Amino acid sequence: MEKILIGFDGSDGSEQALNRAVMLIEENGELILLAVIPSRSDKIFVDEEIYQKLKQKAQHMIADAISDIGKHEFTVTGMIEEGDPAVIIIDVANKLNVDLIVLGSKGISALGRYLLGSVANKVVQYAHKPVMVVR
Repeated sequence: MEKILIGFDGSDGSEQALNRAVMLIEENGELILLAVIPSRSDKIFVDEEIYQKLKQKAQHMIADAISDIGKHEFTVTGMIEEGDPAVIIIDVANKLNVDLIVLGSKGISALGRYLLGSVANKVVQYAHKPVMVVR
């Protein structure tokens, strides 16, 4: 695979998805770690400070994951988007024309209220790209 998108939220499931993607990516390919945080318009945000803390947590989580991967013959990039995780994962996969979407099968996101199983289920149902769900 030349370009793989990983739905990454810091959970054990997303860590396993990342490990699998590293095994599948081709030399000179690209891994894209995508963290999705709730939109500012979601009612869970009482003020801007909470939103900024969550965004900062996502940035650190992505940076740590990229650092843990280390140097390889492929590129690793990170992205943070806002909104519904399943919708954003599908949208980004289409925009970037990835070869594969890799997700964890279960767990609770380190970034908030999202249950990975429900996100993975929606992505599998509605994505127009191949999806691998890692257990």
